[in-house]
Amino acid sequence: TQRASHAASERSVTLRPAPDCMTYLTALLPAHQGVAVYAALTRHADTLKAAGDPRSLGQIKADTLVERTTGTPGGITGIDISLVMTDRTLLQADTEPARIPGYGVVPAAWARELITQEKSDGREELKTWLRRLYTASGTGDLVAMDSRRRLFPPKLRRFIQVRDDTCRTPYCDAPIRHHDHIIPWHNDGTTTLANGAGLCEACNHTKELPGWKAQPRPGPRHTIELTTPTGHTYQSTAPPLPGSGLPGSGLREMRHPEQRGTGPP
Repeated sequence: TQRASHAASERSVTLRPAPDCMTYLTALLPAHQGVAVYAALTRHADTLKAAGDPRSLGQIKADTLVERTTGTPGGITGIDISLVMTDRTLLQADTEPARIPGYGVVPAAWARELITQEKSDGREELKTWLRRLYTASGTGDLVAMDSRRRLFPPKLRRFIQVRDDTCRTPYCDAPIRHHDHIIPWHNDGTTTLANGAGLCEACNHTKELPGWKAQPRPGPRHTIELTTPTGHTYQSTAPPLPGSGLPGSGLREMRHPEQRGTGPP
């Protein structure tokens, strides 16, 4: 019983990329909940299949899971996925890949198709909002936004999310959960794009422990220098955006931070 209770406390949902613009969405659930979810999906799929639905049972289950979770047909309407692409890819049929923060690189043609999807009856399936991102020539760094507020406003959080893609702590690529001041607010850190970083929850809490220090550093793109309690120093540079023409802008790359010293962070 204790083991089962402990295991239930570890329940979670995770996402990881799969080939060909697919993804694995995995849920770790108590047995009775997992069985109940699968039974409900199967029952619904059997009902639709018996009524003549041309989709396979697996396709119906997958579509039903998406629709019941997001509350919308197709699963994306009203959900911000922050697809990043160049104007050339969007408007001129360029082949440079786009990027979905938290997932990775997707083909240009697939990205264009995603934002122009329609329902079979001709009504628009997706509500698409275009936001221009300005990058510095030659570096691909996003142009800074300034704010005097302590909390990052929504637009600035969105900028940080798009720029950083995943947690900025060296060797961590977990999804961004917190938008953090690199130089803390109580140490006169500003609420700016230059002083902001996307971090996972664990790394943000670790950063507040004694002996940890972070600060922005000059670099080709947004660069953070992190010093650990052992005195080791690491650097993290934001990944290049599509259209920058820099290595890695068309591929999802592992960030290999510059390191001074030895040992893990």
